[in-house]
Amino acid sequence: MKRLFILFFSLAAAGAAYAQPQATEGIAEFQKTQQPAAIIELPYTEKIVDKGIADYMSKKGSKGSDSKGFNTFRGYKLRDSQDYTSDLYFKTERKRGAKDVTVVTLIVGKNGEDLKTRTSPDNNSIDGAKDLLNDMVASIDAYNLELTIQDQDDVVKKAQQKYDGLADDQKDYEKKITGLEAKLDTNKRDQDKQQADIKKQKDILETL
Repeated sequence: MKRLFILFFSLAAAGAAYAQPQATEGIAEFQKTQQPAAIIELPYTEKIVDKGIADYMSKKGSKGSDSKGFNTFRGYKLRDSQDYTSDLYFKTERKRGAKDVTVVTLIVGKNGEDLKTRTSPDNNSIDGAKDLLNDMVASIDAYNLELTIQDQDDVVKKAQQKYDGLADDQKDYEKKITGLEAKLDTNKRDQDKQQADIKKQKDILETL
């Protein structure tokens, strides 16, 4: 419950800190052809975005595969009103001159359609692609935050392990100190006994 509250609060704070990115329509290269595409910029690394997209699509029951530089999800229904499914071609690239900003390009074709030979893309699919990217933003935000929480949790665990190790070392040192103190006491008593014996033997010597 506490973690869910932190997740919700952090997402709310993040939402207040910056406006949510919005997908736009553009043109992308696909196997030496120019194709209409939905494009969005996200403030995360390619690795985070790729995993976030895969996580989102997995929850929708779709698994991707690499196809000539595109992460492809086949047979996905963009809109409930459509009577056909689509093939989604995602490409992620780091934005030039920007650190940790990823440009996501999404090209859509009807399931099994050869994009290279089509003459008139379905404009409704482009609108659906933009809606899909916009819908993914919150999911990728949450995915990134969950990874951040996991990473910080690992840092805390490692710090705790180090502390526990130091505490165990302290106990060992204290045991050694206690043992040495006992040996010092024994040594002191032995010295006193030996000193008494030396005096005794001197006294005997003087009487001879």
